[in-house]
Amino acid sequence: MNNDDNFLAYFKFSGDRVKDGYLDAQKSAEALISIDEMFRYFLYKNDPKLNKVDFELPVRIRKGSWETLIPENIGDILKIFVTTGLSAYGISAMQKLAQNDINDKGFKDVFKNIVKSIKWIIQIGKHTKTLDKKSFENIRFKEKNNIKFIGISNDNNEILYVPKKYLEIYSEVPGTLLSRIASLVEDERILKIGFSRKESYDLDDTDEEVTITTNEKKIFYKKADENEVLFPELKHNQYVELLGHITRGNENTDTLGFAYNNHILTCYPQQGSILKYRSLFFSDCIIKGYIDRIDKNNNFIEKKPKIRYLEIVKNDSNKEDDLFN
Repeated sequence: MNNDDNFLAYFKFSGDRVKDGYLDAQKSAEALISIDEMFRYFLYKNDPKLNKVDFELPVRIRKGSWETLIPENIGDILKIFVTTGLSAYGISAMQKLAQNDINDKGFKDVFKNIVKSIKWIIQIGKHTKTLDKKSFENIRFKEKNNIKFIGISNDNNEILYVPKKYLEIYSEVPGTLLSRIASLVEDERILKIGFSRKESYDLDDTDEEVTITTNEKKIFYKKADENEVLFPELKHNQYVELLGHITRGNENTDTLGFAYNNHILTCYPQQGSILKYRSLFFSDCIIKGYIDRIDKNNNFIEKKPKIRYLEIVKNDSNKEDDLFN
C-alpha cells in the first residue's frame, strides 16, 4: 500500500501561497493550536474524564502543501504520550479509558468521528451561510443503511441531508470553534479537510473532502471590530447568569475562556481556583457572577467585559426540541 495512505485524516492548506510547503511560523502555530483545540473540544465532550489526564495530540507535518496528518494509529500513540511521565492516577485513568475504548468505541473510531463532525459543521455552515442558525423548520427525514438523515433547507430552498448524530453535534458547538483556523484562509490559500483514501468511504461521512475558501471565510471567522463595544448591556459590577461554553482553562493565569454569543470572554474566580470546575471544561454551562470592565491597572475597559464568577453550573437542558423546531 502506498505510504501516502498510512494516515487517518488531514488538515491541509493548498494554493500558490503554500506551494512549496511553507507557512510562516506564527501561522503554522495558529493552525496547530486550532486543530488541537478542536480535537480537545470533541474529546472532552465525548468523555469528560479526559479532563483529568494531560496528553499531547500527535500529528505529523507533510510538505507539498502545508499539511497536518492525523496518524492512522493515533490511539496507540496517544496511550504512549499520555502514560509518559504521568502520575499513577493519570496512568490508571488512561488504562481504564483504553480498556473501555472511550464509551465503547476504539480510539481510532473516536478520532474519525471527530473529523467527520468537523467536516459536517463546515458543510452545514456553507449550506446555511452561517454557524449561528441552530434550529430548522420544515425538515425532512430519510434513512439509509440504518443511518437517520435530517434534511435541512437554506434560503434557496436547497436541501442538505445530514446524519442526525452530526446535526445534533452541530447544534451544540460554539460558533467560534473554527474561527482560528479559518482566519488563515486567504487568496491562493484554501483550507481542505478530509480522510485518506482507505478511510473515506463511511456512509455517514460527507461525500468528499470539505474546503473553506476566501468566499466562505466570513461564515467561520469574523474579525473583531477594535472599536466595537461588546455587549454594552452588560454593565460593570452587574450580576449576570450567562449561558455559554467553556473553551479553555489556563492554570497559569487562573482564567477560563467562555464562548458567549460568538465571542470569547475571559472569566476568573472571585475566590479559589479554576480547577474547582475542571470537570466542566469544554462543556455548556451557566456562569454566575459579576461583569468586570476594569483592568489590572484600575483603568476602565469598556470594549470587552470579563466575568468575575461565583459559580458555574452545567447546562443539562435537552436541545433536541430546539434543533428540530
